Amino acid sequence: MNKASLPFLHTFVVAAKHLSFTKAAQELFLTQGAVSQQMRQLEQRLGFALFVRYHRSLELTSMGARLALHLRHVFSDLDALIEELREERDSNIITLSVMPSLATRWLMPRLGRLQERHPGLQLRIQANDREVNFTRDRIDAAIIHSHLHTGSAYTTPLLRDKVFPVCSPAFAKQNQLHEPIDLVRVPLINDDSEWRFFSPYAEWEAWLAKANVKGVRPSRAMSFNRGDLAVQAALSGQGVALGRTPLVMDDIREGRLLKPFDEVYDNGHVYLFACPNEFRERESIQQVLSWLISECQSYAPDEALA
Repeated sequence: MNKASLPFLHTFVVAAKHLSFTKAAQELFLTQGAVSQQMRQLEQRLGFALFVRYHRSLELTSMGARLALHLRHVFSDLDALIEELREERDSNIITLSVMPSLATRWLMPRLGRLQERHPGLQLRIQANDREVNFTRDRIDAAIIHSHLHTGSAYTTPLLRDKVFPVCSPAFAKQNQLHEPIDLVRVPLINDDSEWRFFSPYAEWEAWLAKANVKGVRPSRAMSFNRGDLAVQAALSGQGVALGRTPLVMDDIREGRLLKPFDEVYDNGHVYLFACPNEFRERESIQQVLSWLISECQSYAPDEALA
């Protein structure tokens, strides 16, 4: 059976429902002869009879009855799926995938402003730290890190991603942190979530090289696989963590964290808004993107890219 049989299968379902080629033709806006011819061609392709043809009536064969029952379910499921896809296209429900650390430390405290601006918008957050697959994960949009993005989706850069040491003010005072070399005598906190394909301490090693600090061993650091956990450890006075721009700036501004040194490591990575190309003009997608851009611009104008 080839692809051309699909319309014939639909015709068969209608004819099986009415047990009449004439009534099927009326429903499908075809001639009775066209329906009869399609059914004969379909039977030839299948290799078995679907109908017992009498002078003025039709009857399904046992194989025809089984096929009709199955196809009714198939076409019903297809209709339901198409309707579901149409509703998703036209709805104000947006499923947004966000890396867990970014969702916890940056996005969640700001969501109230999105609801104020667009009260009819229904946002569903999926915390996800793997590479996004819009089809597999059934999501509408995502905030992703550029080093994880390899697809062909529509993207808009949001924020630069820079890293630098942070700690609590009390920890900095207690340990007299004035110069990067002072890190030799304090515990470090490592976030290896962004470096899964490199050394787990690659980010600390890169920052230490930029700051020209020798003798510090990042491999002795307390290590976490999520940035928000590393930041929380620093907030708790457990040591010095490398903070990512969007994960720590609120805490720095409000005095919970301190940036003890000026050196900043920038490897060119950014945070991106991404969505399938066919979704980019949806009103709800544009509402979320516009809000994200405004938040980034007000949050960190020097790091905002859109």
